[in-house]
Amino acid sequence: MHAAAFRRWEPEQSPEALSRALFEGELVVFEGRRIAQALRAHAVAMVEAAFGDEPERAEWRMSAAAFRQAALEVRKTVEADPTIQQLWRRFLVEVGYADDDVLCDRLRLRAVPARRDTDGRLARPLPVHRDTWASGITAQVNWWMPLYPLAREQTMVLWPALFATPVPNTAAEWDYDAARTQRGYPLLPEAMATPSREPVAVVIEPGTVLAFSGAHLHASRSEGAERARFSLDTRTVWQPDVDAGRGAPDVDGAGRAPRWEMFERTATGRGHRAERSASLGDAR
Repeated sequence: MHAAAFRRWEPEQSPEALSRALFEGELVVFEGRRIAQALRAHAVAMVEAAFGDEPERAEWRMSAAAFRQAALEVRKTVEADPTIQQLWRRFLVEVGYADDDVLCDRLRLRAVPARRDTDGRLARPLPVHRDTWASGITAQVNWWMPLYPLAREQTMVLWPALFATPVPNTAAEWDYDAARTQRGYPLLPEAMATPSREPVAVVIEPGTVLAFSGAHLHASRSEGAERARFSLDTRTVWQPDVDAGRGAPDVDGAGRAPRWEMFERTATGRGHRAERSASLGDAR
C-alpha cells in the first residue's frame, strides 16, 4: 500500500470529519475493525460454498460459462443475505452514521476473473470512471473491501492527482435507464482514454475497508493476473452532508441530475424520493 496515499481512520473521529476528508480527495482505510472482519468471513463462506476451495483459482478448473453463472448466483445470494446486510449496517453505525440518516446502494459482491475469456457483464474489470458521472451526487461515498489478498496486477486503481481535473468522458450521452434495460449497453459512463499519469494501486489487507469519494477517478486492474479478485463494494450518501451542502467538486459531470433512486435508507430498506424529495433534489 502507498502509505502516503491512504489515511487510517481512528474510531474516535467524527463522521463530519470523515466527510470533509473524503470530499477533499483523501483515501481513507478502516483497519482491524471486528465488524468488517465478521462481514468478510461471512462473505468468504458464501463464495467458497459457490466455488469450492480456492475460489480465486476456480476459473482455471471451470468452464467460462460455469464460472460466470456461479459468480452471478453468489452475487445474488450476497445481496439478499440478511446477515450480510445487518453486518454492513452495524459497520456504518460504528463509523458514526445513524440508521435513519444514511442512504445506501446495495452491498455487492464483485468478481473480476484473471482470464479475459471468462469475463461477463457483471464479472469483469471496470473501465476508468467516476461514480458521480452516473449518479450526479457529489456527496456520494464509495466503500470497498477485498475478500482475499490483493496483487498489484489484480486490484482497483485510482488517480488521486486527477480528483479535481476534468477528464473527457461519456457522461453527457450515457443513459441510466438504458444501462438497466438494454443488453450490451455500457454499465456506466467512462473516460474516453486511460490517463497517462500512473495510478495508485490499492493493496490493502482482506477485511480492510477503503472509503473514497465517488468523484475519484478509478478503475479495475487485471493485467497478467493468475487469480480472480473477489471484493465487496457499495455507495452511501449521508443526509447531514446533503443538508449542509457538503460534497466533492464536480469538474466534468456534464450537469447530470441526481439519481436518488440508486439509494435507499438503511433503516427502512425503502426508496426515499418521496420522503425528502425537496431537500434532496436541490442538493448537488
